[in-house]
Amino acid sequence: MKKTVVSLLLTAPLVCPCPDALAKAPNIVVFLADDAGMDFGCYGNKGIKTPNIDRLATLGVKFEHAFLTSPQSSPSRTSMLTGKFAHTIGTEDLHAPLDTSVAMLPEYLRKAGYTAAYALKTHWGDQNNRKFNTSIKGGYQPNQGGLTEDFFNNYASFIERNKTNPFFLWVGFMDPHRPYNKAATPQVNRPQDTAVPAYLVDDPETRDDLADYYNEISRMDSDMGRMIEVLERKGLMDNTVIIFLSDNGMPFPRAKGTLYDSGIQTPLIVYWKNNAPKGAVHSNGLASTIDLAPTILDMAGISAPSDMYGASMLPLIKHPGQRGRDYIFAERNWHNCDEYIRCVRSERYKVIYNAYYELPHGTAYDLSTSPSWYSLKRLQREGLLQPQQKQVFTSPRAMLEVYDLENDPGELDNAGDLPQHRAEAEKLIRLMVHWQEKTGDHPYWKRRRPDQTDRMTGLKYLPGQPEMIDD
Repeated sequence: MKKTVVSLLLTAPLVCPCPDALAKAPNIVVFLADDAGMDFGCYGNKGIKTPNIDRLATLGVKFEHAFLTSPQSSPSRTSMLTGKFAHTIGTEDLHAPLDTSVAMLPEYLRKAGYTAAYALKTHWGDQNNRKFNTSIKGGYQPNQGGLTEDFFNNYASFIERNKTNPFFLWVGFMDPHRPYNKAATPQVNRPQDTAVPAYLVDDPETRDDLADYYNEISRMDSDMGRMIEVLERKGLMDNTVIIFLSDNGMPFPRAKGTLYDSGIQTPLIVYWKNNAPKGAVHSNGLASTIDLAPTILDMAGISAPSDMYGASMLPLIKHPGQRGRDYIFAERNWHNCDEYIRCVRSERYKVIYNAYYELPHGTAYDLSTSPSWYSLKRLQREGLLQPQQKQVFTSPRAMLEVYDLENDPGELDNAGDLPQHRAEAEKLIRLMVHWQEKTGDHPYWKRRRPDQTDRMTGLKYLPGQPEMIDD
């Protein structure tokens, strides 16, 4: 892995596929969770049942320190599929569709002879669906029950039709996104076994909320198991890459939508028989999902275009002891409330820049209607919040947050005023500004969008997405 701030890969011309190359090209399946944090058995959570994902980790490489480019669904997904940062391609706000002129990963794979398909949630703009060959029909039952049998039948038919031709399949789960429906979800995890983060209230309502979240993760795990079993039954596992990750952190206050690790850290597991060592762990350095598109192209034997940022992670997958990135970068923009937040993270330090520091953090509407939110607001009203529970309510907040992750992994104590951290913080700030310049980031006063919800109460007062003000 290159250690430059922004790595631009050199381009080699794409060549036409030949039969021999296609015969050896691996199938590639990406399973993407919707709002899952690090709550999996293989990542240390003993209170949740995720046997299939845990098994995948024993068969492939698990990345311990993988991070997203955004803590929001559509910016994160479009970044993964283009190899570009959301602000570079104009998708930095939630629900902002990708312009059809921007190339997506399936287009490169199709040119190389792959059949490209998507399933379930997309969130890149419907006009971009045509960049795939096809889709797998079917979805979730009403009121977000589990996946329909119709979906599983269509999935199996797709695998059968393409078992002799390399395929790329992007499966965007809706689990564990809110809202939750106990009646539609198997209750396999217990509230008393949940792990309550320090920034939430440890009360019955929050534990029950966490159990609902866990149960949707377990349901997704079961669905993944069924899909992997089809690949096994068809004899395709020897030449199929399976990648599992999430689009942002868990759907709870101070997680999803923030640039703390609770918002941008992702599980990342890669299975590729004979190429990814079984049960290996990558923990030397960092990984970023800006590298996902170049990695998948590399797996398929395709050169990445020069306008993709990042570098292939294939060397780290094949040799997990190799060092990954020294730094990762991420951004947060409009998501019910407008924000302009940027961060840079090394293994030990993180710097977060808040342009709208005079305002409290903008919490997404689905989080500000959750039992966990109401528990926080109840204690706030009573004056009983602990310091670690006040972060998203603080106003004004620091313009620059600096965290010594070695001694403060929860990112609760802004160390920007401690002289022993000043030199490292200033170094990271310079790197962040350089990254913004090189990737075409807009200044904070441009591309603003009015708030849709109140930052203090979470109440929504504007329907639909407000118009952008692009001064």
